[in-house]
Amino acid sequence: MRSWDTMIKIPVAGPVTEGRCFDTDWSIANVARLLRANAGRGAWRATAAGGSAASVNQYYLRTASAHHLPTAATVIFMRLQEQNCWYASLCFSADGAYLPWKPEVAELWLWALFGEDRPQVREARATAAAAAAGARQFTLAMPA
Repeated sequence: MRSWDTMIKIPVAGPVTEGRCFDTDWSIANVARLLRANAGRGAWRATAAGGSAASVNQYYLRTASAHHLPTAATVIFMRLQEQNCWYASLCFSADGAYLPWKPEVAELWLWALFGEDRPQVREARATAAAAAAGARQFTLAMPA
């Protein structure tokens, strides 16, 4: 996998999501299952700078991201084509602002997203802006 510096253009979870908002009738497990299914149907292409490729990336981002109101988590889960890995970005937010990191809830999300592969998931070195805001990124290399 390439260094985190080459992944700067990859979306980072923020207070406003491109995807759907889910209320109390959706559990972490159900939202994670939906995101995994949607992520498996495509891939983020880092080279998509404009035109139809950028539109495909935008649509993929909408289907691979969500805000879960009960946990205040904004989540992006996608497959990165160029880096050949699974990627998750997670933050906590409410009313358009970042909230403090919630380690216990984050672990619930990571286990729901990555399942039995959770022990192999690595936290990626974040950009300065993402780290300052409270968003964190995680990757899991795909088998060769």
